[in-house]
Amino acid sequence: MSGRFKFALVDGDSFLGKKNKDFTPQVAVSGVGIANKQCCINYESGEKKAMILPNEEDPAKYPVKVNGERIEGPTQLLHGDRILIGSHHYYLYVDPTIDFNATVEWETAMKEANKD
Repeated sequence: MSGRFKFALVDGDSFLGKKNKDFTPQVAVSGVGIANKQCCINYESGEKKAMILPNEEDPAKYPVKVNGERIEGPTQLLHGDRILIGSHHYYLYVDPTIDFNATVEWETAMKEANKD
């Protein structure tokens, strides 16, 4: 949410998760409750379509939320969607053709993440 990290999606699958000796995700995050493959974002540049998929092994143990709602299956990402990986890693999905500099206030994101 701070704009400190920006990741460009490439066609196909990009995994977010914890790096280990056998696997390095495209977006490495760490911490308690983070799996090697916490989630996957599948991007199709021709259609400008991004789908986020939760952890295949145990989505309840390795949570992913979009706009404050836990995802249980493939979910399409739209410009401005807020993605919470585990309980501490927040990202904003930005379509640069809509607004490259889009932001969300940290307080708003925290209220959304902690609403339940």
